Amino acid sequence: MAASNAYSRFVAWVKVILPLLALALLSTLILFSRTPDPNRAIPFANVDVEELAREQSLGRPRFAGTLSDGREVIFTADRATPVADQPDHIAATDIEARVDLSAEAILLIVAETGLFNLAAQMADLSRSVGLTTSTGYRLSTEMLQFNLTEFMAESPGAVSVTGPDLTLEAGSMRVTGTEGNNLVVFNGGVRMLYDPQN
Repeated sequence: MAASNAYSRFVAWVKVILPLLALALLSTLILFSRTPDPNRAIPFANVDVEELAREQSLGRPRFAGTLSDGREVIFTADRATPVADQPDHIAATDIEARVDLSAEAILLIVAETGLFNLAAQMADLSRSVGLTTSTGYRLSTEMLQFNLTEFMAESPGAVSVTGPDLTLEAGSMRVTGTEGNNLVVFNGGVRMLYDPQN
């Protein structure tokens, strides 16, 4: 019984002491606080607030996903901005992407600009689009439409390909396939030069 009374007294004292300590700390913060120095403002104070509110852009965004066959796709950009009146669309600049072609091979993609349709899971890359495989092939074009769920990429315009012993030019290109079994189809005045170095 005595132990119970001691515990009750302890709880009663704690209920008084803790609020007093909190009040003392708060008073100390108020009494000894200094007047803000406008010359020591954080660097972000130089940001154009009106422009930030108007553009609502995001720096260094990262889009990651998995294709239907389990392969990973990662897109990064220097800046991304939502498209006005199209909430499912994001415009991005200075884009880089990595796609796993197989367990041994990867595909790297770069583009100056891009438009991501989140609802349709599509990316339209444009301006100086370049694709490089880990096996040494390089493709350049001005537009590439990429499906973010199925491994499908299509360039409706001229493409140029260089690689080991190979130079190719075509009016358009389409890539489909699953892991380890990718199919590339070139159309529109295909010209290829094969020069084996053996």
